Amino acid sequence: MGVKKKKEMQVTVLTICHQDLETLKSFADVEGKNLASLLLRCVQLTDGVSQIHYVKQIVPLLEKVDENGVCDPTIQSCLDILAGIYLSLSLKNPLKKVLASSLNSLPEFFLPEAVHRFTSRLQEELNTTDLYSYRKVIDNISSCMENFNLGRAGVNNLLKNVLHFLQKSLIEIVEENRKCAGNHIIQTQLMNDLLVGIRVSMMLVQKVQDFQGNLWKASNSPIWQNMCGLLSIFTKFLSDDDLLQTVQSTSGLAIILFIKTMFHPSEKIPHLISSVLLHSVDCTSVPEWFMSSCRSLCCGNVSGSAVLFLCQGTLAMLDWQNGSMGRSGEALLLDTAHVLFTLSSQIKEPTLEMFLSRIMASWTNSAIQVLESSSPSLRDSLNGNSSIVGRLLEYVYTHWEHPLDALRHQTKIMFKNLLQMHRLTVEGAGLVPDPFFVKLTECLLRLEWHIKGKYMCLGCLVECIGIEHILAIDKTIPSQILEVMGDQSLVPYASDLLETMFKNHKSHLKSQTAESSWIDQWHETWVSPLLFILCEGNLDQKSYVIDYYLPKLLSYSPESLQYMVKILQTSIDAKTGQEQSFPSLGSCNSRGALGALMACLRIARAHGHLQSATDTWENLVSGARIKQGLIHQHCQVRIDTLGLLCESNRSTEIVSMEEMQWIQFFITYNLNSQSPGVRQQICSLLKKLFCRIQESSQVLYKLEQNKSKHEPEKELTKQHPSVSLQQYKNFMSSICNSLFEALFPGSSYSTRFSALTILGSIAEVFHVPEGRIYTVYQLNHDIDVGRFQALMECFTSTFEDVKMLAFDLLMKLSKTAVHFQDSEKLQGLFQAALALSTSTKPYDCVTASYLLNFLIWQDALPSSLSAYLTQQVACGDGDRPATVVERNTLMVIKCLMENLEEEVYQAENSLLQAAASFPMYGRVHCITGALQKLSLNSLQLVSEWRPVVEKLLLMSYRLSTVVSPVIQSSSPEGLIPMDTDSESASRLQMILNEIQPRDTNDYFNQAKILKEHDSFDMKDLNASVVNIDISTEIKGKEVKTCDVTAQMVLVCCWRSMKEVALLLGTLCQLLPMQPVPESSDGLLTVEQVKEIGDYFKQHLLQSRHRGAFELAYTGFVKLTEVLNRCPNVSLQKLPEQWLWSVLEEIKCSDPSSKLCATRRSAGIPFYIQALLASEPKKGKMDLLKITMKELISLAGPTDDLQSTVPQVHALNILRALFRDTRLGENIIPYVADGAKAAILGFTSPVWAVRNSSTLLFSALITRIFGVKRAKDELSKTNRCGHSPVYHSREMAARALVPFVMIDHIPNTIRTLLATLPSCTDQCFRQNHIHGTLLQVFHLLQAYSDSKHRTNSDFQHELTDITVCTKAKLWLAKRQNPCLVTRAVYIDILFLLTCCLNKSVKDNQPVLESLGFWEEVRGIISGSELITGFPCAFKAPGLPQYLESLTRLTIAAVWAAAAKSGERERDVPISFSQLLESAFPEVRSLTLEALLEKFLSAASGLGEKGLPPLLCNMGEKFLLLAMKENHPECFCKILKILHCMDPGEWLPQTEHCVHLTPKEFLIWTMDVASNERSEIQSVALRLASKVISHHMQTCVENRELIAAELKQWVQLVILSCEDHLPTESRLAVVEVLTSTAPLFLTNPHPILELQDTLALWKCVLTLLQSEEQAVRDAATETVTTAMSQENTCQSTEFAFCQVDASIALALALAVLCDLLQQWNQLAPGLPILLGWLLGDGDDLVVCVESMHQVEEDYLFEKAEVNFWAETLIFVKYLCKHLFCLLSKSGWRLPSPEMLCHLQRMVSEQCRLLSQLFRELPPAAEFVKTVEFTRLRIQEERTLACLKLLAFLEGKEGEDTLVLSVWDSSAEAR
Repeated sequence: MGVKKKKEMQVTVLTICHQDLETLKSFADVEGKNLASLLLRCVQLTDGVSQIHYVKQIVPLLEKVDENGVCDPTIQSCLDILAGIYLSLSLKNPLKKVLASSLNSLPEFFLPEAVHRFTSRLQEELNTTDLYSYRKVIDNISSCMENFNLGRAGVNNLLKNVLHFLQKSLIEIVEENRKCAGNHIIQTQLMNDLLVGIRVSMMLVQKVQDFQGNLWKASNSPIWQNMCGLLSIFTKFLSDDDLLQTVQSTSGLAIILFIKTMFHPSEKIPHLISSVLLHSVDCTSVPEWFMSSCRSLCCGNVSGSAVLFLCQGTLAMLDWQNGSMGRSGEALLLDTAHVLFTLSSQIKEPTLEMFLSRIMASWTNSAIQVLESSSPSLRDSLNGNSSIVGRLLEYVYTHWEHPLDALRHQTKIMFKNLLQMHRLTVEGAGLVPDPFFVKLTECLLRLEWHIKGKYMCLGCLVECIGIEHILAIDKTIPSQILEVMGDQSLVPYASDLLETMFKNHKSHLKSQTAESSWIDQWHETWVSPLLFILCEGNLDQKSYVIDYYLPKLLSYSPESLQYMVKILQTSIDAKTGQEQSFPSLGSCNSRGALGALMACLRIARAHGHLQSATDTWENLVSGARIKQGLIHQHCQVRIDTLGLLCESNRSTEIVSMEEMQWIQFFITYNLNSQSPGVRQQICSLLKKLFCRIQESSQVLYKLEQNKSKHEPEKELTKQHPSVSLQQYKNFMSSICNSLFEALFPGSSYSTRFSALTILGSIAEVFHVPEGRIYTVYQLNHDIDVGRFQALMECFTSTFEDVKMLAFDLLMKLSKTAVHFQDSEKLQGLFQAALALSTSTKPYDCVTASYLLNFLIWQDALPSSLSAYLTQQVACGDGDRPATVVERNTLMVIKCLMENLEEEVYQAENSLLQAAASFPMYGRVHCITGALQKLSLNSLQLVSEWRPVVEKLLLMSYRLSTVVSPVIQSSSPEGLIPMDTDSESASRLQMILNEIQPRDTNDYFNQAKILKEHDSFDMKDLNASVVNIDISTEIKGKEVKTCDVTAQMVLVCCWRSMKEVALLLGTLCQLLPMQPVPESSDGLLTVEQVKEIGDYFKQHLLQSRHRGAFELAYTGFVKLTEVLNRCPNVSLQKLPEQWLWSVLEEIKCSDPSSKLCATRRSAGIPFYIQALLASEPKKGKMDLLKITMKELISLAGPTDDLQSTVPQVHALNILRALFRDTRLGENIIPYVADGAKAAILGFTSPVWAVRNSSTLLFSALITRIFGVKRAKDELSKTNRCGHSPVYHSREMAARALVPFVMIDHIPNTIRTLLATLPSCTDQCFRQNHIHGTLLQVFHLLQAYSDSKHRTNSDFQHELTDITVCTKAKLWLAKRQNPCLVTRAVYIDILFLLTCCLNKSVKDNQPVLESLGFWEEVRGIISGSELITGFPCAFKAPGLPQYLESLTRLTIAAVWAAAAKSGERERDVPISFSQLLESAFPEVRSLTLEALLEKFLSAASGLGEKGLPPLLCNMGEKFLLLAMKENHPECFCKILKILHCMDPGEWLPQTEHCVHLTPKEFLIWTMDVASNERSEIQSVALRLASKVISHHMQTCVENRELIAAELKQWVQLVILSCEDHLPTESRLAVVEVLTSTAPLFLTNPHPILELQDTLALWKCVLTLLQSEEQAVRDAATETVTTAMSQENTCQSTEFAFCQVDASIALALALAVLCDLLQQWNQLAPGLPILLGWLLGDGDDLVVCVESMHQVEEDYLFEKAEVNFWAETLIFVKYLCKHLFCLLSKSGWRLPSPEMLCHLQRMVSEQCRLLSQLFRELPPAAEFVKTVEFTRLRIQEERTLACLKLLAFLEGKEGEDTLVLSVWDSSAEAR
């Protein structure tokens, strides 16, 4: 948002040599008015910008001199010096262009002398012999030819010398490049020099006038000889593969240009070039100079790349316009095309493919130029039906989805040009739809929409022939394109195509009619489908349409906004009961019309389509709509509404008071968003708002200043600027209050993250002003002790994001620690940090790191640390902050190193003690953290840092030596149980004996139990297994009782290795290196860098633990990146040397090698990845090429089974390289060889080879086809349809689908069906039949699911398939003995019934006309469903067969019922018979089908309600419920009973199942209490429905089921508990929602008050669930509760979809209102106060945790909550209780009850005070869990105290509260 400052111009100062300076001094006049004086003053300046002004004065000064001045020695010398100055300036220096521009205006009589002087100086330049100065000379030649008259004249005068210099320089540069092989930096520089040299040579030929004549073409002419020499050099460059391809391609351009310039006669040039391209040069007919210069092109074997670049030169350098080359030029054009087609089938390298695509696009451009004045024969050769255009189209189709964006762009250019070419070849184009265009359009539309190239080509077609022709073919195209916008990969293509289409359509409609009615048609075509997607589309669709399509539509047609708003407002109103004029715009489970409205308005405002915010609120959308959007249940609606308020196209637009109020309202309820993406958007949008406030405040401030001087007549704002500024200040202060309040104890991660991020944005936007810049708000002014403490406590979060945000915010504020903390507390913080750095909980060391960094940067360290400095530095107040930070960092690192040294020493004696009591990784982590925050390139205390760095390296190696035996063990994890007792230790010993790890260390040779001794006697370990009192004591440490486990040892070791790797990587990346030992500025020597490299090599190649080598890889990557940029050649070549070394080691490795051949080669692939990925991408990538060649060779099959280890390594490394995205397209050429190696590896008898080959093949599939983006995406793998393996056949059938185009599916299905055997065949294999049928099934399924096909074609194709299916119907009958194939064939029949029933509505049923149902009834009649199975029958595929047969039977029953008027006729079996089946598969599917019908009828979605077949089945289902023992079937029966009206079946219970309705209710609740989750949930729903039925129908006899009612309430309460499955809690929500009007909000409560409040407590509990699905469902309960007739006035959000965050507050508001309505406030108040205080469990837990012995559990984090926040509930409850109690007319609770409450609260206060006193110093850091629990309980108790004080009616309740809390405050 803000105004970007213009970048200042950087101008290097011009200087001259001493001799020229003396010359100027000698000629300068006393007055300083001559040219020499001007130049002298200019060169003496130190500012380049100022020198420009002097240079511009040169010509005006010379214009005052007359012609005699030419002979003036002063002017002659000055012109000479000016020439020298020009040639001395660099090419990019603005002074060079300014000087050239000035000298171009020299008076004419000075030009000869100036040219002479310039030529002389240029000659001196050309005499340069220093190779590394050649580039400067070449640049000067180039600049001379660019709009500089003197330069061009000088080059003309010295043309022979210039050409000779270029020839010499190119030869020497190439030679130098060969000498510097391996030095990437120098080679890159030389390649650039070479490229510039070739380009300058071409520039000379094109711009120097001498080349226009023929005088220089004599063979003895020096210019001619130099030209021949240059041509010869370019020819060599063209074929030199050691050069960059850009050099080769430019050489190809130069060759053609030189041939064009040198060859005579010019008419024969096309023929000559054709012969060169076609390798058909007649050596006897070409000139001798051509043969001598281009012999390799005439007689040699020219490479494909060379021919390609010659084609490029041909198209770029020859003149194709206006047919200037005649018929020979046309022939050359066609020949070039054929050469390019040949090359396209040969070239595989990505960069050459890119060149080829550009050149082919260039060919189409040339063809268009030629066609504008071509012969008829060429038009015939290039029209749309020609072979050349056909091949070009084929190229487009095969490359339009190429992974390279640039190549895809070239295909678009080609396709667009092809359309233009065809139009040029056709007479009267555009008058009648051309057959070529029609055919092309239809072909493109038939393609699937997932093909990206389709969009590009359709867009070109629209631009060429217009959208009306395409819409005439299919008018649903806009809807089709919008449908695919849910796929992110297609969105950019789809939105661009839509934009092209709607623009073209609007232009067409406007041109067709002068009336305004066309806009309605345009809206109907383009806007209506958009609104439907915005309201009803899926989440991704809406998001992408809003982000990509909507802005384009509104930008092109801003007037459409009014239409959209009108439609959407109408739809929103329809939801509240008004007439609906635009149906189906939003359901309750989507964003709906409100979300669409907010999205449209947001985009419109952000793009400047709304006049002003005030007009928007007044005319387009109401404030009530805005508030509804801000707390809408759907997160994107909230984001869009916030975006509407925050975003504006004008960065200085004033924020209105309404907007500020709405933003405050939003922040109150939206900080706790669970989605990271939503949190990020909220913070980003609010930052935009703050920027707007800051920038608009600047405008207001200036306006205020102006008004104070003179009052203008017209006010620019509606109110005085000072009022707006004060509103801004109040608003920002209020926002910050809300944000700091959100950091309360126990606040969730998401709340803290959001609050801290927003506070950070405020601190950044409203920064401390510099100078006199006005700032409307400063966060520093609102920081007090409490807020500082809240920020500090954020360091205790278990999430590092929160720690980092809090640290960054504290750093943005002014020094706060010294202001708000005394020295004793600071000392406590430092001690707490040191203690946390040795914690066994990994996240504690992160806290320690942030604490230490905070103390370092705040200069708040204990004074005792200064003893660690040997070089005492006096740092007063005036010192720079950097010096203070450096000093503090050094002291802390020395302190940490001293502690670490002692701990490493003890770890060398006992690693188990270290793991249990002082894992060392925390210290290293803190050291790394301190270094990363420090700028190490500008250190002041270098002499102190050097020994620290040296000691740090040694300490790292020493620590690594201690832990590496564990990390390098063959089995460091996975097989080791926890060894905290003797039994598990014995098991560990047994396992270790079994696996016999091959290790050089003996750590895992025996199980170890930590004993109560200072040191370990290894001999006594076995004896120690029996006695396990495992407290440890360390020298200098307090006694700590803890268990040590193998897992703890492992974590200690790999985390230590991780931290060491990160430390070393950080040192390499940050520390300056010493090029020589005596260097004073570097801290790392070359030897130390090599040692670090050797360290990484050792651990990457030998570590077995993934966590260890992954982190070593991270550090090693940092090192290699530094080495490749290092100017030191020996360091630069280290990666290459390491690569050769490891490749040799891999070649020679065998089973005894130290390299790990298991674990996917462990760290070896990482090591090689790091070395190759750091290779410069702009070079030739030689290391990659050689490495891939070696690896593919090793990965091939070998006959020696004993030497498979190198093969395994090679396969694993190849897998890693193919997965590495940093290698990009450079790895693509090796895919084919990699796939070959992987497939051949499948045949190896060695499992390790097969396994690695499989992993490699998987990586290759991903590299070829891209990442799998959806769970249901069909895998594009092999075809194995007849495999003997069942799952292989299944996968092969699925894999076939993507390879068959939709149009080809019917024919493919018919072909497959034809291959099936007939019933008379004697010999067939069921595997073949099964594989074929599976393929038919999946293809048919894909065809039926495909969209956007015409219904008539679909029906016709399916009819043909049905006929083919009937021919093989025996496969579905008993003639086929295989149940598996029988089942699949029946599935195909069922799928056909679904497809044809779906496709036919009003026509005669196809299946009846084909006799299909008759055949189906025959299959069912003869099946085992009718005849039954033999006794104890078992066969493979029986369950699958039963399911398939049942599905078909159910379809037949429904079809027969529909035909016979809903009566069961001609049906071989009924639903009742199916429900009585002995097979649960049959019963389950039948119940599922019936349940679907009942659900449809209950929801009102069914067309005719419940089918008569299913009426009066209540008795049947009751009987089934009592005898069903299959859980799944039982559950479905209960669901059906729940769907039915209890009034229909409940009276029949006594008759059917001998249970009264009351007894049935008890039975249902017993089921709900005892069964598993799903059945329990359904039973609870059913019981609740029965309860509701009793309550509504038996009003007089309600007391008869009072006991059952209480039992039901308890059942609901118990079902809300957190440990229960989500399904159970969702069932409770559904029950509460359905019974809310009856039990929760009934004006005349049915339940007792305690039970009613218990149900409300359930609602509140569910609203605070950690699972979003439960919370969202619970909001529906609240919506229902607050939308009743007696509650809709309680809040302003009745009938609105709201989020759970505000639903909690709304629920409490409704409850308090109901208590007043019921006149139950007095009895209900103690219960609500009990909610406020809590049940006391938290305090009990606190007491227990304070006194129990501490036990360390390695991976147990502190209590974390992601949503529920106790104090938010307390806050809302307090607010509404105070509001309720403030109203008059309520009765106080009894004095006894008040006294009881006061005693309870007072006792809690006393206990809290005691517990606070028992906490250690800095308890918030070292006892975080206990401290947080106490703080939460403290706040709850404080809230109760305030309410009790209010109830007593004391005006001095604050005094009461303060006195009660004096003791606890002192304790803290």
